[in-house]
Amino acid sequence: MAYDKKTFLKRVTVLVDTREQKNQHILSAFDQLHVKYQDTKLDYGDYSFSADGKDFSLSCVVERKGSADEFYSNITQDRQRIEKEFYAASSMGTDFTLLVEGCESMEALRGVEVPEWELARLHRKEKEIGKICYSTIYSWMCGNRYQFHPVFILDSRQTALKLLEIFYWYWHNYKRLTASRRNRR
Repeated sequence: MAYDKKTFLKRVTVLVDTREQKNQHILSAFDQLHVKYQDTKLDYGDYSFSADGKDFSLSCVVERKGSADEFYSNITQDRQRIEKEFYAASSMGTDFTLLVEGCESMEALRGVEVPEWELARLHRKEKEIGKICYSTIYSWMCGNRYQFHPVFILDSRQTALKLLEIFYWYWHNYKRLTASRRNRR
């Protein structure tokens, strides 16, 4: 049985956490693609999906950060909350993705700096925020501390497509796995 992307797009409903903000670019892209979405309270993460009547919100989740600056703010001002979320997802065995917009790779993240003129406006002392974000991600990934995949999107207009790609491959593999189990009986 083929598990193609067109079939998936007809069957998927993207679940958007009710606390998710500044995501109109994502919702507009879903509208243009005719992909259904609904606001719901997710236990962790910002996005998940349901397809074929099955809710995957505890097994496949994406935590989106709109920028390296947003991630930096989370890990310096609200670290306990965000680590609690990563820990919860890891404990549940969730396929958990950290998606950072506005940055093309881990190495590019490492080089993110706050311009001098913005330091005072943002009430920041740290200029090299990318190094802190980079170190935090590696620290959280290494030693199986938290099980997650970092993904980077330079052009935020591509975020909706990346979400759908993540969800499609999870669904594709789920369908293959469950089909092979049914065939063994």
